Amino acid sequence: MGLFKGNGVKKVTKLVTKGEERRIKLQEKVRRLKEDIELLYQAVQDDFNKAILNDGEPDKKLSKDLDKAREELKTAQFHLSQIDEVVKAELGKAKETIDKERKEFKADKSEEFRKIFDELNEMKLAYLNKIVEYSKTKQAYTSEYWDTFRNVEDLVGLRRHDPRDDFHIPFGQSYQTERHYNPMVYNDELREALGGKIHGLTERNKDKYKK
Repeated sequence: MGLFKGNGVKKVTKLVTKGEERRIKLQEKVRRLKEDIELLYQAVQDDFNKAILNDGEPDKKLSKDLDKAREELKTAQFHLSQIDEVVKAELGKAKETIDKERKEFKADKSEEFRKIFDELNEMKLAYLNKIVEYSKTKQAYTSEYWDTFRNVEDLVGLRRHDPRDDFHIPFGQSYQTERHYNPMVYNDELREALGGKIHGLTERNKDKYKK
């Protein structure tokens, strides 16, 4: 499959990435500002105590720096609280575009799957036709056996053998087994195949009927 080049998908991915990057930066800024405020607050307190002891005036610049840091913190926290809403609003605008692109994506891939389905259908028909051939061959074998051996078995004193038990495929079997492995396809084999691999029993018995 080729790589889908949807501009809407790229924009949404970029938006989410940028939003997360912005969140991380603001979180770091908030953390740093809180540390600065704590240090500035302590500096203002120390300076105030010093001014009292020395009968002087507090350093106004420290108070201004503290007020400025507090204001920056408030702004950063507000921006941080708005990121999810901003991203959500922008994602809402992209809804129709993404819906259109996912339909285009499906349409682009449809031919590839159509070919696979066509091949699977041909294989299914070949499989079923082979089962029909098996059934007819089995019926012919059973009839020929009876015509050939039924009376002779009685004459020579052999216990009658039912030819229907020969070359038997258990159609009622629900899953593949080691003891009764056969060329029919069962649900457990299909589940394994749909899961991306060949059933272990099937793999081990791939040459079972070869000469």
